[in-house]
Amino acid sequence: MVKREWNIEFTIKAENNIKQILLYKTQNISLLNAQSFLKGFYETLEDLKLFPRMYAKLPDLDDPNIRHFVYNKYRIIYELIEDLKIIRILTLFHSKQKLKL
Repeated sequence: MVKREWNIEFTIKAENNIKQILLYKTQNISLLNAQSFLKGFYETLEDLKLFPRMYAKLPDLDDPNIRHFVYNKYRIIYELIEDLKIIRILTLFHSKQKLKL
């Protein structure tokens, strides 16, 4: 039996979060920093596709399919949709901020 790899999809909120992070980094740090962030983020997602449960369940919620991890000071919240093998990125925000789903 061939194990099917999970697919990644982003909510509109997550897409907007990424755009804002990249804009901030480009304007306040450097274009290279923004590019490096994005490259590393997508590399992390490649690992996540292979091991979708590698990160902890979100302690704020009582749902085993909502999980989170921190990448480069940003907290990423994602949802596992088991039957479709989809990892839905729900939101990204700086780890100093409070969770807003």
